[in-house]
Amino acid sequence: MPLIFDSIYLTASLLGSPYLLFKILTSKRYRSGLNQRFGITTKRTGSKPGIWVHGASVGEIITAKSIIERIDKEFPEWETFISATTNTGFSVAERYFSDKAVFYFPADLSWITKKVLLKKRPGFILLVELEIWPNFLISAYKKNIPVIIVNGRISNRSLMAYRAISHISKDFRNSLTSEMNTYCARTEIDAQRFRDLGIPGKQVFVTGTMKYDNIPTHIDENISREFANLFHIKDNDLVLIGGSTHAGEEEILIRVFERLNETFPDLKLIIVPRHIERTGDVSRLIEKMGFIPVLKTQLEDSKYNWQNTKKEIILIDTVGELGKIYSLANYVFVGKSLVPSGGQNMMEPAGLGKPVVFGPHTFNFKEEAGLLLKNDAARMVETEDELFKTIEFFIRNPDAAKEMGLKAQKVVNEKRGSTEKNIEIIGKILGKEKRIK
Repeated sequence: MPLIFDSIYLTASLLGSPYLLFKILTSKRYRSGLNQRFGITTKRTGSKPGIWVHGASVGEIITAKSIIERIDKEFPEWETFISATTNTGFSVAERYFSDKAVFYFPADLSWITKKVLLKKRPGFILLVELEIWPNFLISAYKKNIPVIIVNGRISNRSLMAYRAISHISKDFRNSLTSEMNTYCARTEIDAQRFRDLGIPGKQVFVTGTMKYDNIPTHIDENISREFANLFHIKDNDLVLIGGSTHAGEEEILIRVFERLNETFPDLKLIIVPRHIERTGDVSRLIEKMGFIPVLKTQLEDSKYNWQNTKKEIILIDTVGELGKIYSLANYVFVGKSLVPSGGQNMMEPAGLGKPVVFGPHTFNFKEEAGLLLKNDAARMVETEDELFKTIEFFIRNPDAAKEMGLKAQKVVNEKRGSTEKNIEIIGKILGKEKRIK
């Protein structure tokens, strides 16, 4: 049955081969980790039983951080190692887990997944959110490797897709419903969808979302001061940060900044694009609009001389530091939300007590946006003019801005505790595995 999925993947690859080849030749993003994606990876040589933790991208890797730390602390007899799918996720994993093996997740072809499982020898696989790849799951099932999903989420569309796959592949159905597996769902809705796939109820738990446990509510003052000095931010400056911005939003932010700067000359703008490969495009846009892009890497290499004009805009061209950079903000706009791209994690600045603004397109963070808006802990804007008026209101009413930030921080604190629930379940599984082995 894995041949079904191999055929589908290979057919899709052949149909898209000219495009894929072009991307591989022209984009570092597509070339990153190609050897590892095709199973050319190092063998795990440690004598401890292994736990393979996988998160697709940055968000999932950050989510996994707290549970990996707890596993390492409470179950030192196990060795954890981490994989990621995207190059940004891989970079963040390397930064967070410099003492661990970090590698790219293998392509979901049966002979590759089998090969990598042989090399890594996991005794247990932990998948973050919804990383159900048919061949990978089948290969793990056939090797009797237990799988647990934490922070589990499943959309109605994914439910229908997995149902369809289950009908055509008995191997996939068996691997999905295997009694070895455990599903820790974020919500009761997610849990019911897992049960609707035929997964026995005794294997499905509602443990909430771990992402709140990983959201910092405080950044060390020394770190904030280092960033402030690097970015030439003075004590009386006001800082607007556009975090995880998408194409079309930087232009809006720059125009809003230009209008506000006429009245509030101490306002600074920091732009953090969601995708680092857009740095060049955003830098050229800043110049086109009459401003000066100041790249973080330029400042780190001492290759920029400050001109002390209102025309300088700081552009972050590194990954994995947005949470710390948010600590500098007086006001935060969270991107991919004024354009129909689904939004980004607005809980990061909320946890730090910052007044948060985002657009109407937050379907990927519906729960988080709803929680903040319900508690009057954020503002949603639909237009450029609304964004301008909202930031202007915050500047003119600092007490109101501070109160909104504190409400946002309270929302985050009240949602913590999922990691503890997951660790309790994982602990029972690890204990059982240890007894078996």
